[in-house]
Order: sequence, then structure tokens, then C-alpha cells
Amino acid sequence: MGEESRESNRARMPSRRDFVRWSAAAGIAGTFTGMGVLSALGYVKGPQEPPPAWQVEPGVVDYGLVPEGPSGPDPHVLKIAQWYDYWPGTLLEGWVAYMKEMFELRVDYRWDIYTSNEELFHWLTLSKRRYDVIFPSNYLVDLMKKADMIYTLNPEWLPNLGPDFSNMFQDLVNTPAEDPYDRRRVDGEMRWVSVPYQWGTTGLGFRTDRISREDAVELGYDVLWMAEFRTLDLRKRMRMLDDMRDVLGAGLKKAGWEWQSELGVEPTGLYPPDGIQWTTNETDPARLNAAGTWLRRNKPLLFGYTSTDQATSLLSGGIVNQVWSGDVMYAIQPNAATPQPVDYIIPRQGSTWWVDCAAIHSKSRNLWLAHQFLNYLHEIRPHRALTKWNMYSTPNRAAYDTDDPNQPWEFPNGYDTRDDPRLYPNRFAPAEFRVCDPSRDVGLATLLRLYNPIWFDLAAT
Repeated sequence: MGEESRESNRARMPSRRDFVRWSAAAGIAGTFTGMGVLSALGYVKGPQEPPPAWQVEPGVVDYGLVPEGPSGPDPHVLKIAQWYDYWPGTLLEGWVAYMKEMFELRVDYRWDIYTSNEELFHWLTLSKRRYDVIFPSNYLVDLMKKADMIYTLNPEWLPNLGPDFSNMFQDLVNTPAEDPYDRRRVDGEMRWVSVPYQWGTTGLGFRTDRISREDAVELGYDVLWMAEFRTLDLRKRMRMLDDMRDVLGAGLKKAGWEWQSELGVEPTGLYPPDGIQWTTNETDPARLNAAGTWLRRNKPLLFGYTSTDQATSLLSGGIVNQVWSGDVMYAIQPNAATPQPVDYIIPRQGSTWWVDCAAIHSKSRNLWLAHQFLNYLHEIRPHRALTKWNMYSTPNRAAYDTDDPNQPWEFPNGYDTRDDPRLYPNRFAPAEFRVCDPSRDVGLATLLRLYNPIWFDLAAT
């Protein structure tokens, strides 16, 4: 699959400004309230309809009864919901060509783009949209499997992932072992419900011509609570993500750090069982309230909460932003002849690592075609091109380890994403990776009672 520039692909998409405006108009900020209400009323699974013969129970499939070929009311069209700016258009075109070459099938796709996990959940519940393939983050996968909103998978139709997904980095899948986000227990057997797509961490992007890396490492998340650093005015030149879990997660790390200091112990970012720092998945009301108190203190210092221009704002007057690891690479531009004066760290107080996953919506009736697409995403050549294009981290160890002189990992300036500890802290910066806890589903009741009120208060203008 040939590569194309991120800029040319953007030209075929609505602008990020449009996404923010449309999301606000659609009331996306109220999604988790809707989720809580739906859960409380028992309607989270959506309207009832006769299940297909191969659905042995909600969310569980007997693949011996699923036809091996296109099926459903629109059998040759794959319906996809994906994050904005997360693959080049050539990837979908390559899949169409792949299906023609491998199976002599003419297929097509419909592609909707969302900007947050909350928006995706809104589409699937309140808006009752139907898709074949969706891309929720791991904590939302965890919630969706419990709500029977995604189907169990057929590993035999996913050979590119290896036996029992052995081609994947094993520290990213089947986690945590006692209740993995990507597997579901059915009749005593653990079955896969999602495929890892890309992964990353949440941390801080900053201008190195304003704050040195050494100072940023020393400060970590504390910088977001500072009006000034030395003689540098930080007010309204910092941003946080428009993401409830990431923002509250940062608040929990800040509050947990201060709590350790109050106990008279040397604070660390290590969380249980290795330390006592709070996690990003807390359910204790006192801890959530403490996080909310700290976040309300730093809100006046922020330019705002946004997930759509963390990188660009660092190139146009911003100094420090809470960012996702892959997105900030487009501010750093390590693949350019002259990289920008921007860098990225995982805060010493701790943060989170996450996996964006591909899953099959439980309203899909075209399971075989959906599996062919999931499998294609991990075909080594297109997967390597995808990872190189979006500059996030691949969960596919087989693709990571494969070199191809006709499709090198290296950019013309010699930069190789695989060697960057900012993208692969699990390999090159284990001490930093240890302070990142994986995002987990905290339960709809906890979201409704504890997370939502804090977030809505912060996000209100």
C-alpha cells in the first residue's frame, strides 16, 4: 500500500473545527449522563429485535453457524466508525483491492469519524447507529462487553494476530489477567472480544525553548497548576484534553501525589501493588472529590480542554499541553529535516497507557466481512504503513520486528519510530512505563455518581 501525506488525507475530511462545533451542537458532553440513565433503566443494550440464529446469547456467537462470506442486509458494504485522523484513506482503498485479489469480491465501505469514546457511545446507544467495526479504547471495550454491545470473535478468521493473539505485544493484551478488557468469560472459557489497533500513553507535550526537558521531568503534572515558571507566564498557554478519563486521571495523580506528601512519605508514581500512588481508575468518592478540587484550581490557568489541536497549539503560542503520545509527534516532527522545539514526557506522578481496539458491534450482521477487515489491519505491509503514517505505537510485535527494504520503517532523515522511547516506553523506558496504569472500566454507576458531576462542572463554560 502506498503512503500518502497526512495533509492530503485531511483534505478529504471535515475540519477539526467542524468536529468540535458539531459535537457541541449534538450535546456530546451529556453522553455519559445518558449512559448512566440507560444503564439504570436497563436499556443500555438498545431496542430489542429477533437475534440471528448464530447468537447463542447476547454478545456471544457460535461461529459454526456463521456463513463464511458476505451476509446481512448490505453484504458487500462494511460500515465503520473510527477516530478522526487515525488512518490514511489509502488503507481502506488497499483493503478493497485486497478483498478483490484474495476472494474475488467487490466490497465497499461507509466510514463515520468521531472525536471521543463518549461520542462513539452516544452513536451506539442514544442515536442507535449500527456498525460492523468500531474502534473503542480499552476501558470502553471493557464496558461494552459487559453490556453485550460487542461480539465475541473467531480467532480462526484472524490468522495475522497469531495463535491466541501471540503476534501481539503480550504486555498489551489479556490485561489485567483476572478480568482482561479484551476477553470475555463464556461457559468457563475466555473468548476474545477485541483486536488491538494502536496504543499509546497520555502525558505532557511542551516547548523545549521555554521549558527544558530536565525541568519538565522534575515538574511533571505540577506544571499545570503553576501560573508562572521562573519568569515564564503560563496562564492561558496550557491545555488539557477534552477527555473525561484523561483529565480526571491527571487530577487523581496530582491529588495522590499531594496525599503521599501529607503522609510524610516520599511521593512516587508507583501504584499498587508496587506503591501507594492513586490510579486513574479510582472509585473512592473522597479521592475523586480531591481530584476535582485540584482540577478546579488549575482550570483558570488553562486555555481550555481540547483533543483536536494539542500538536498545532504547541506550534502557535502554547507552552504545555496534556497530549496523547502519537498526536504530539506531529508537533515534534522527528521525521523532518529540522525537528521542532517540542518534546513529550510521561509525568513522574504517573499517567495512563491505553489501547485503541477494533471490535465488532453486536448489531453487525456481516461478521465474516468484519473479520476480514480486522485481519487486514494486521497484514504486515499495510499495518506498518499505517503505523508509520499516524506515528502511534504498534501493538503488533510481528510487524514491529519485520524489516522490508522495499518498505523501510526509517524516514529519509533516519528516524525510526520503533526506536523512540516516547512511543515504546514498555521497551525503552520501563521506569516511566511502570507509573502508567491501564485505563479500566470503573462502572456506569461510578461514572454517573462521581465522574460525571466533576467533569460537567469543569467542562461547563
